[in-house]
Amino acid sequence: MSAALFAAGLGDVIRVCYQNAGYRVLSETTQPVPVIMASHNPFSIEIFRHHRNAKNFILYDLAHKYEEFFNSGVRGADINRALCDFAGVDYAQLIRGPANGHIPVFDAPDDIASEGHIVFQPFAGNVSYRSLPPELIEKTVQVLRRLPCRVFVVTRSYFRPGMKGKTIHAVEDARSVEGDNITVLDSLTVPATLNLIKNCRAYVGSWSSLQQAAWFENKPVAVLYPENHHDVTQPTDYAFGMNRDNTLGREYSKVDAAELAEFLQRW
Repeated sequence: MSAALFAAGLGDVIRVCYQNAGYRVLSETTQPVPVIMASHNPFSIEIFRHHRNAKNFILYDLAHKYEEFFNSGVRGADINRALCDFAGVDYAQLIRGPANGHIPVFDAPDDIASEGHIVFQPFAGNVSYRSLPPELIEKTVQVLRRLPCRVFVVTRSYFRPGMKGKTIHAVEDARSVEGDNITVLDSLTVPATLNLIKNCRAYVGSWSSLQQAAWFENKPVAVLYPENHHDVTQPTDYAFGMNRDNTLGREYSKVDAAELAEFLQRW
């Protein structure tokens, strides 16, 4: 029996939805298919719980096993094999191959009826270095308040333990910036958030999950990241949109409010 696997962070899950044939197969299947969800973001599974074809999904929520394997030093394909073994799924039967241009459709019970807005994601799954510093959040918010469009700030609190018991994600609180043209959404489901990206005019924020989604949807992206961020200095697949004309990428210390405002006014 074929099976699908979505693991690691929400950004990784999004990448698989856009790049791998698995999400397309799940959307078309008329037979039960095992779907292993093993993301350290506990809300990633909402993509599949609310899917219009969910009646044919055999969902395995193995977030705890992913953390267990990762913290024990297991990496890459070995984690995927371990997850399949735990679920009793044949690793060789995982759906593979490219999406071949298939654009994912996301189903949500709480879609926001809006177009032409901007999405701001100030936080990331690892707050120790990829969430924006408070002073940078304030600088960005000052730019966003002056724009003639709605701005949605997307946050979602959850506990994420790291190795040796260190907490690397907990509360995401942006309520202090609410007002004027800015609305804070702190409990929007993941599929509704992805649809918010589909309908936006631009994304602004941290090097995190929604920046990946915005690039896949070819949206203008202003992404802010730590100094000497490894995905940028030694480009990885996570940096696939950095050289586009509609991308502005800046290290925290090099963010210029006037430049950011000019960039966002172009779109």
